[in-house]
Amino acid sequence: MQTYLELWCRVYDDGFVNLSKQQEIAFSSGFSGQRAVATWRERMKRLKELDFIDIKEGPSGPLSYALMFNPYWTVAKHKAAKTANFPQDRYSALFERALEIGASDLAEYTKAPAQ
Repeated sequence: MQTYLELWCRVYDDGFVNLSKQQEIAFSSGFSGQRAVATWRERMKRLKELDFIDIKEGPSGPLSYALMFNPYWTVAKHKAAKTANFPQDRYSALFERALEIGASDLAEYTKAPAQ
């Protein structure tokens, strides 16, 4: 969660995040010590596996850039796919909160282009 939140703190309107300062990003994500960057990279790969982000290589190696996807759409996609261990209670809470703040992203997911 901390890794994902740190990415959101670095993202602009286009959803693009430059990952060139990996040591700094790892520290800001809550990781320290000798394995900080390695642990951060593992979390980044897991976010990619779950389709919350896409990662591209570049001058900083295999994790040079990240593209953030709409998290509501990613969660809706996991619900529709009946992903194993999908937390239905948390989805319900997310849906309720989305309604409270006027976000229609979950309802719009069926009309959205594929990520």
